[in-house]
Amino acid sequence: MKSAAWGLALLLTAVGCSSGPEQQPLPQGALTPGTAAITINDRDLGEVDSVACTAAGPLMTIETGDETSGSTSVVSNADGLSAQSVYIRDLGGFTGSYNLDLGGQARVELSGSTYRIKGSADGFATDNPSFRTEGTFEIRVAC
Repeated sequence: MKSAAWGLALLLTAVGCSSGPEQQPLPQGALTPGTAAITINDRDLGEVDSVACTAAGPLMTIETGDETSGSTSVVSNADGLSAQSVYIRDLGGFTGSYNLDLGGQARVELSGSTYRIKGSADGFATDNPSFRTEGTFEIRVAC
């Protein structure tokens, strides 16, 4: 009887100490929620974990970085996904913007909770702000 009680206690301890369900791997191209990966002019700037996503009706405002260096994107899901605007602040030496129907181009894809916003923006090189230039961007964000 004593050995049966001991075995039951050992079994309960093993069950109580086991870890929870194993996390599923992220799908191809997906990011961990609350992170972003940014590429400017084909230069990979790596991942950042300063991300804020705010929904208001059909619009999602996605912010990365801070007021000095980062991006603010507005995506609409009113009639399919579309980028309404993308503002880039001193990322990879580029500052610029894209606005729907005002030049440049952008497209949006959504995979799980990861947005991929890719296109071109009008702006300037941070080290030479006197001359306008076009920059390319890819912003992947997991809200």
